[in-house]
Amino acid sequence: MKVQRVLRRLCVVSLCFICLVAFSVSGAQAVKEIKVATVALPETLLYQCLVKWQSVLAERSGGELKVKILGRGVMGGDREMIEACRLGTLDTAVVSGSVLSPIVPQFIMISLPYLFNNHDEANAFLDGPVGQKLFEMLEPTDLVGLGWATWSFRGIWNNVRPITKPEDLKGLKLRCLETPLDMSITTHMGAIGTPMAWSEALLGLRQGTVDGITTTYGLGYPLKLYEIAKYATRTKHYYESAPLIMSKKLFDKFSPKEQKIIKESGAEALLWARKEQAQFDDKSKALLEEKGVKVNSLTPKAFAAFRELTKDVYVQFRFKVGPEFMDEALAFIESLRKK
Repeated sequence: MKVQRVLRRLCVVSLCFICLVAFSVSGAQAVKEIKVATVALPETLLYQCLVKWQSVLAERSGGELKVKILGRGVMGGDREMIEACRLGTLDTAVVSGSVLSPIVPQFIMISLPYLFNNHDEANAFLDGPVGQKLFEMLEPTDLVGLGWATWSFRGIWNNVRPITKPEDLKGLKLRCLETPLDMSITTHMGAIGTPMAWSEALLGLRQGTVDGITTTYGLGYPLKLYEIAKYATRTKHYYESAPLIMSKKLFDKFSPKEQKIIKESGAEALLWARKEQAQFDDKSKALLEEKGVKVNSLTPKAFAAFRELTKDVYVQFRFKVGPEFMDEALAFIESLRKK
């Protein structure tokens, strides 16, 4: 009898333990974590919009969905992150839109030279039917577009002279991205395009291997480019989008309600970042001048001259982008300007 009582007590204790473990596991499973990767540094608006996504998503989902940010390129560069999302080994990532062009060539369209006059045009383009169509084109590649952020418009940083007209670029060696598009834009603008990885670009500018670099104007201050460049020109020669993409394999595992919350919260947080970036670009001039950098923007005449010089880039990439899609995108922008 004594042995039976001991056994019964052990059974009760075991049952309680099992129930406790089961409850703990079910509680842990109630919160679903989404890992999002980026090469952005915490000082940038691109990183900060992911922090905003954290709070918006947690609030909208009642705490059932949360975001974990993997910044500073710990998951590799854009190409590595895109491939990992396609394979389902990475949940989400913010990447440069132009780097998506090898799998969806129409993404080249956004980065064509002098496509947009300003942030308002870019925002209308991304949030309108053309931007939506680009996201639809992603889905057959096992990716889902959640929203659009931006690295902003590109500018030129150099140590030779201010860039006020195309002639000022003659003979200057400018670091550009290791892509045919960026190389073509830089060359058509009149500079000597020098493809170089970003990891080598700042050292190249510091040591004089290149005379200057092209990078998004709004990044100059947080990246402390004022320490290595004397001149900053807001050429706005093309716009670099930064879409938030998710593995379709993961997205399909969420309920329709969760999918809606994920998309809406992501789009909202990234739109916030685009609006903040536009304001920060305007503030950057004073911040950079305080650091001793000579900053200038192009006059309307110079802007038009560079736009004319780079028209052939559209011809060069027309069949890569697709004539029908390019015409649709250009017609949309033309309709915006008529309004």
